Amino acid sequence: MRAPRSVILLFIALSTTPLWSIKKETRMILDELQKISEIVGALDKKVNILNAELLEMSKKVEILGERISAMSNNQADFSQSKDSIVINLQAFKEELSELKNQLNRLNERVSAPLTQTSTDPTPQTQPRDEKPSGQDVSNIYYTAYSDYIKENYDIAIEGFRQYLTVFPDSVLADNALYWIGECYYAKKKYTEAITAFNEVISRYKDGDKVPSAILKKGFALLEMGRHSDGMATLKELIARFPFKDEATLARQKIKDLSEQ
Repeated sequence: MRAPRSVILLFIALSTTPLWSIKKETRMILDELQKISEIVGALDKKVNILNAELLEMSKKVEILGERISAMSNNQADFSQSKDSIVINLQAFKEELSELKNQLNRLNERVSAPLTQTSTDPTPQTQPRDEKPSGQDVSNIYYTAYSDYIKENYDIAIEGFRQYLTVFPDSVLADNALYWIGECYYAKKKYTEAITAFNEVISRYKDGDKVPSAILKKGFALLEMGRHSDGMATLKELIARFPFKDEATLARQKIKDLSEQ
C-alpha cells in the first residue's frame, strides 16, 4: 500500500528542514500557548472580581429601593418635615450618582485589553508617588458618605476632609465639600455649614452641587433668624437656576414663609 502523497511531501519537508529550526518553531508555539494561558487566567480572575462587585452593587440598589419606598410611605403619612425630605432626596441622588459611576468604571474595566498584563514579561509596578486607583478614591469618599447617612456627622466630616486633602482635584471634591456643609447643618452648626456651602459656590462655580449649596445656605440663614438674607439667597437661586429642582424647593419655602 502506497503512502498518501501529502505524507510523503511532509516527510520530505521535515527531512530537509534543519532540526534547530523545528525546535525554534516549537518553542515559539509553546511561548504563545503560555501567553494565552496567562490571559485566560487573568480573564477568569477578572470575571470573578467583577461578579463580586456586581453582586455588591445589586445589594446597594436593593437597599436604596427599600429606603426610597420607606421615605415615600413616611411622606404620604406627613411624618417627615419638608427639610428632612429634601435632605433624603439629595442623599438618594448622591447614591444613585455613585452607582452610575461604579457601573461606568466596571464597563471601562470590561472593555480594557487583557494582553497588556500578560504578554509583557516585565512585571508592572505602580510608582510610589502615584495616587490610588479610582476604586480606592471612591471607597474613601463612600465610607465618609456612609457615616453621614448613619448620622455619624463628626466622623463623616473628618472623612470628607481627609478625602479633600488627598484628592483635592477629584470629580467628587465638590460633593465632599458639600456634604461637610450638610453635616454641620444637621448638627445645627449653621455658621460652619454656610462657610462650607460658600466654598462650594466659589470654588466649583460650574459644579452640579452649586444649586444645592445655595439652597441649603438659604435654609441655614433662615434657621439663624437672618430672614432677609435667607430670602435673598433663595431668590438668587431661583434667578440663577430657575429650572432646577432646588429652585422649586426655594419657591415653596418662600411661599410657606409668606403665608405665616
